[in-house]
Amino acid sequence: MSKILAVEDNPAILDFYQEFFSDAGFDVKTADDALKAIAAQTEFKADLILLDLNIPEGGGLLVFETLRARQDMVPIIFSTGKPETIVSLAELPNVNVVKKPTPPEVLMALVQKTIANSRPAEPKMNPVPPPPPRLPPGRP
Repeated sequence: MSKILAVEDNPAILDFYQEFFSDAGFDVKTADDALKAIAAQTEFKADLILLDLNIPEGGGLLVFETLRARQDMVPIIFSTGKPETIVSLAELPNVNVVKKPTPPEVLMALVQKTIANSRPAEPKMNPVPPPPPRLPPGRP
């Protein structure tokens, strides 16, 4: 089960994320400010963070910068009413930006695609070795 950390200071949106993604089979943890989000990710280790840009206690950029400084490259989808303010972030690896409000089906598709693309490829198995050679009769 994939894990999502939803970070939003609007309780109605946060409740929607919790229900919407839980109903779709995700394990969801929520936070309503930057410091709680950083602490939650440290403990929860989400596969993806859905992050509001304008949240209390430092904002979404503080969460992003703190996690990247800790070498946590978890994919982040920034959700903001003003995506033009962070265009440069959208060009970074493991970062997407969506404009609020985002239709639920569009958000779900982006979440699923982002999680699928962030998973490491399955390791290739070595071929099964051939059986040992048969010894002629009478030889141990």
